[in-house]
Amino acid sequence: MRLAGIIMLFVASIGAHVLSGMGLEAPAARWLVTGQAMAGCVLLAASVMRGRVAWGVCLVLLAALGYALPPGFVLLADSVVLYGLLQGALLLLFARTLRPGREPLVTMLARQVHGALRPDVLLYTRQLTWAWSLFFAAQMLLPALVALVGPAGWWRAVLYGASMPLVLVMFAVEAGVRRWRIRNFDHATIMESVRAFNNRARR
Repeated sequence: MRLAGIIMLFVASIGAHVLSGMGLEAPAARWLVTGQAMAGCVLLAASVMRGRVAWGVCLVLLAALGYALPPGFVLLADSVVLYGLLQGALLLLFARTLRPGREPLVTMLARQVHGALRPDVLLYTRQLTWAWSLFFAAQMLLPALVALVGPAGWWRAVLYGASMPLVLVMFAVEAGVRRWRIRNFDHATIMESVRAFNNRARR
């Protein structure tokens, strides 16, 4: 039942932004808050069964508030939330593996590709896990930073995809640094790294 609520919320969000892109801002906002209300009711029902009602109540209240707010604000708030959730999830994915007793995520992926790792590779992969964690933390703060010190309106571009090229730049810079730091080593290709990440995600 909770999965149904999450799917409703996801479909409502995607549908709202599609309609917004077609210039139908007001119907898009109504689509979004109606989907939030439906998802909230489903999650609320599921939560009541388990004695926890917080998430469902929050979504229902959020949808009620959405009907009273301007459509443009509702869609912008949704974009901010989606951006924050994505960057936050990626930050958590890397950062939680840096806790004591855990193996850093990049080290796990490197071990899947190469097997046993040299001490210098172990050190580098740990440092790289830290680097990706800090990168996604910076990505979370980027829209606010651009809004404060950047050209007017550019922070919206960050929300709508302009941060993705920074990920590609990070990949390119890291590839160069890795080959400079780690010598006499059979470095993995991008596709090998992607396959290792996918295999880890399926576990």
